[in-house]
Formats: sequence, structure tokens, C-alpha cells
Amino acid sequence: MNYSEKLKDPRWQKKRLEVLERDEWACTSCYDSESTLHVHHKYYEKGKEPWDYPMDSLLTLCDDCHNDEYELRPQYEKALLFALKERGFLARDIPRITRGFSKLKTRHVSEVMASFVEFVLTDEDTTKKNWYLFWEDIKSKNKVRVNE
Repeated sequence: MNYSEKLKDPRWQKKRLEVLERDEWACTSCYDSESTLHVHHKYYEKGKEPWDYPMDSLLTLCDDCHNDEYELRPQYEKALLFALKERGFLARDIPRITRGFSKLKTRHVSEVMASFVEFVLTDEDTTKKNWYLFWEDIKSKNKVRVNE
């Protein structure tokens, strides 16, 4: 059975309806409720059927936002990796950054989380304060040797 046929399977149709209802029949990115809606898989795992994914890995996207995921995401991912490399992050830093995002207890709300991350990383006063608090915490726990 190819992927298109799997999307006609009653198990997927049931899961799809549950996601659409949970998301109140609107795009979770732009809140459009008039356009064609798709249930988008945030990720895929080899050998897993479309209906076997947990609910929090599925979201409702309108046609335009769904197309952006396939057309724009690859170039945005490249830009993100370039920004990390440009700022001096090494390969061994990426698992820690990944764990940080993986441990977030909140579900991503379009615009809100990305805006928060942007703010924390770009607002000079917030960044200085957070770095200072983090550095003091590290020193107090003797996690690093500090030459002052």
C-alpha cells in the first residue's frame, strides 16, 4: 500500500478527524479556517504507519502553511545550521541544544515560542542577565574552574 492509499485507511481518517477537532478546524500556524486543511506529521519514523503517531506529533495546517513546510523548511533549516556554525557552535553542542528543546513542557504555539527564543537571544539586557545568572550558577556548583 503506497502513502496515498494509507491516507484513505479508516485508521488514518479517524486520527485525522481527532486532530482537526482538537485544533478547532483551523490552521495552527496562521489560524485560517477557510482554506483546505491538512493534518501534518511533524516528523516521520521509518516503518511507522501514518495513524501510529502520537497526537502531539500531528498538527493542522492550511494549504499554504503545509506547502511552506515542504518548500521553505529545507532552506530555513540550512539557515539555522549556518547561524549555529557562524556563532561557533560545534557538533557536540547540538545534542545539548536539542535536549533543551526536547525538555520543553509546552506545546509550540505558532509565533509565541519562536518570538520568545528570538527575544531571549537578541534583547541585550535579557541576554546579559541570563548569561550572568547562568555563569554564577556554574561557578557556584564548581562545574568549571574559573580564573578570575
